[in-house]
Formats: sequence, C-alpha cells, structure tokens
Amino acid sequence: MFKGINAIEFSKRFQTNDDCYRYLMSIKWSKDFECSRCGCKESHKGRLFYYRRCKGCSYDESVTANTVFHGVKMPMLKAFHMLFRITSKKKGMSTIELGTEVGVQQKTAWLFKRKVQAAMKKDKDDKLNGNVEVDETLVGGYSTAVGRSTATKEALFAAVEVLPDGRTGNIALQHIESFKADELKYAIKDNVSAEALIKTDAYHSYKKLAKEMNNISIEYSQKGSAMEELHKQIMQFKNWLRGTHHHCASEYLFAYTSEYEYRFNRRNKRKSLFNDILVRMMNQIPHPYNYLKTLCVYNT
Repeated sequence: MFKGINAIEFSKRFQTNDDCYRYLMSIKWSKDFECSRCGCKESHKGRLFYYRRCKGCSYDESVTANTVFHGVKMPMLKAFHMLFRITSKKKGMSTIELGTEVGVQQKTAWLFKRKVQAAMKKDKDDKLNGNVEVDETLVGGYSTAVGRSTATKEALFAAVEVLPDGRTGNIALQHIESFKADELKYAIKDNVSAEALIKTDAYHSYKKLAKEMNNISIEYSQKGSAMEELHKQIMQFKNWLRGTHHHCASEYLFAYTSEYEYRFNRRNKRKSLFNDILVRMMNQIPHPYNYLKTLCVYNT
C-alpha cells in the first residue's frame, strides 16, 4: 500500500501504466478472484497481464471492470497522478489547475474529479455523535436580497461535533432547498445521530423543531457570540470553495460539500487518503457521465 504525500516517492512508485494496473490488481484480487458474471473463483491468465479469464464461463475480466475506473479514457498513469494531486494537497485543486499539471483538458479533469468526489461521499450510517452544534447559512455570490433569501444563493446546513476538551471533531455539510423546519429536520436526521445532544440558535425553525425533538436545545445570545467554532468552520468552507475552486454551480454544491467533509474529517490521515480513495473507487460501480448527472439531479 502506498502511503505518503511525497511527490518524489510517488513518481518512483508509479512510473508506467503497468505499475498502476499492478497496484489496482493488488486491491481487486488481493484475496481471491470471483467472476462478476458466474461467480466462479477459479481463473487463469487473460489476454493481458491485468486481465483474468474465468475457468467457468471464459469471461475475460479487466482489473478495471465493474469499478469507477471502467471507461476512463486517459492513460492510467495520468489518472493516478490526478488522484495523487487531489488527495495529497491539503486543500485540493481546481480542475483547471489539475488539467494543466497532468496535461489533459479541463473537461477531462472535471469529469475524473467528479468520479473522485462521488467516491468521497460518506456512508448513511456515518453520523455525528456526542455534543453537536448545528446551524444554517447561505452560499453564493453578492446579493442585494434582504434576509435569508435563496433567490440567488444556496441554502446550506452545517453541523460540528464539539469534543469534551473543546476541540472540533467531525463536521457535516448538506445542500438544502430552504430553511423551513421540515427541511432542517431531515438534514439533522441525515447527519446527526439520534442520541446526540444538539445545540442551535433561536431561529424560528429550530424553535419549532425543539418542541418535537427532545435532544435539541436553543441557545439565546447576541448575534455571532454563540457556537463560534461552528461559524468558524462555515467560513472556512466558504473560503475553501472560493479560494481553491473559484466557482461552483449550484447543482454540484453537494459534491463539493462531500469533498470538504471527507478532507476535514480525515485531516489527521492525509497520508492514507490516496489509497483509501483507490479502494473506494475499486469497490463502486462505474461512474459514466450520465450516472453522475443522475446523482446531480437526485441531490438537488
């Protein structure tokens, strides 16, 4: 397993496409081969070294078959370099910068990065626990609208774990349609454990929820004086989105919240991110453009 964020070590480890395919083989077939068509567990050499031919049905299966890498048009070495840059840089990279460094078109870099972002999506059971602070905010450019208008901006739910020593634990971000009580209720249930003790502000939607959810407490205070750590994390996300990626279409905001969550919640495991994402991509179905568009529609 490759662990590290050193570019020189990475370049020594992966010098050719074959090096990349061998690494994928060590992930997919590290234990046993199992034919994706008939389930047979016996195989012999396929037409290329990174293929396995099933002894039962003679299906010649590539190491990238039935994985996110299926259908990737660029050389595998470039795909590995792109993934390394995405995971090794603390704040990630824009697709313009990514395409320039690896030598592919921006559209190609964008599509591959969307595949990576899809692999970064957290599991449904991965929820915040303990003492949790929640709030909502608006994301977008300048607007003359007064109040919490979503006419030109996007609504965002944010939550953060507060550890016993006061430090920040994991965070959760979710693109929502509005700040109505029902919308915030589902966002809380999606991201926060039912056993967690939730603290929030006196916004009227939370007051309504506090009457039906006994684990929500309202903190009354002057504007900006409560939940300082949560507000800090919200500002850091906005600065990351604006400073690193410069622009994000509203239909893809959910993908960037997934990426930010993944990075922040694994901030102490940066050396293992490259391998972790590879494993995730090797254990998920292919992500062609139309599939990613479907995800976009589902999450907006």
